Amino acid sequence: MNGNRAGLAALRVLVGAVWLFQAWPQFQPSYLTSGFARQIAAMAGPGNPWHFYLTFLRTVVLSHTSFFAYLTLIGDGAVGVCLILGLLTSYAAAAAILLNLNYALAAGWMDRSLYSTNVLLIALEIVVWTLAAGRFAGADGALTGGSPTRSRRY
Repeated sequence: MNGNRAGLAALRVLVGAVWLFQAWPQFQPSYLTSGFARQIAAMAGPGNPWHFYLTFLRTVVLSHTSFFAYLTLIGDGAVGVCLILGLLTSYAAAAAILLNLNYALAAGWMDRSLYSTNVLLIALEIVVWTLAAGRFAGADGALTGGSPTRSRRY
């Protein structure tokens, strides 16, 4: 059983590290000022097959690129840190699933491997979420004190 817990904790940390790796380039001032807008403009190109998402990118995101650039940076970074620390793990995993779904819809058509990457991450995040991976070697477990009434048992 301890091997399963260690593996689950390692999986949680690995997925969190992927999120921090994703967030790192977003700390560049050029990304926050113009890089994000260029990236979204490319994703909102005429080749995007997801009409409903294309409309969202063009009407909402491109109209507020500065806000969404910072929101993406904060979201990616917070998900990564929370998963690595095992803090608010269920919320972080749920947010990660939503972010991966958005990234797949926005950019998956540009590079088909992005669909696979996002689907794989979503599957791993579902495992982290459903098995409450933060209880093992994480802050969630330390905060609940291992109490069966405050955490799920498996």
